[in-house]
Amino acid sequence: MPTAARLISAVLFALIGILVAGVVKPLLPEGQPTPYLYPVVIVIPMLCAWRVIGRLIGRGAVSAINTGVYGIVCAITFSVLAFAIGEMLKRSMRLQYGGPMDAITGMFGIFLEYAQLLIHPMAIGYLLVGGIVTGLIAEWSHHKWG
Repeated sequence: MPTAARLISAVLFALIGILVAGVVKPLLPEGQPTPYLYPVVIVIPMLCAWRVIGRLIGRGAVSAINTGVYGIVCAITFSVLAFAIGEMLKRSMRLQYGGPMDAITGMFGIFLEYAQLLIHPMAIGYLLVGGIVTGLIAEWSHHKWG
């Protein structure tokens, strides 16, 4: 069921994704194509906000902060996983893996490489502050228009 809290949190998570992508893009390896960077960091956080924050909101301010941070963690995990799967598929098409299990273990290595790019003070700040603010704004909108 669409609610104001779901819509607002989805839009705010999309903005957070854009801000973090702007911080991470210069840190990517030289020559790495990024045609799917912005679509992925907009759509996946929006879906996570819609499903996670929209479902857990309405339990008070402290819970809203927790929900916002939980939503950010989900968005980060699924976004980085999407990029790792894409890179693993690209490498597997070049026959860089000996079999399916090598590809899966390689995907987790790629996941960790991409996750390390998020260990940047600006990215961490945007993610934490954005999650907290989004949770509180979603809680407020739930009580205002809920």
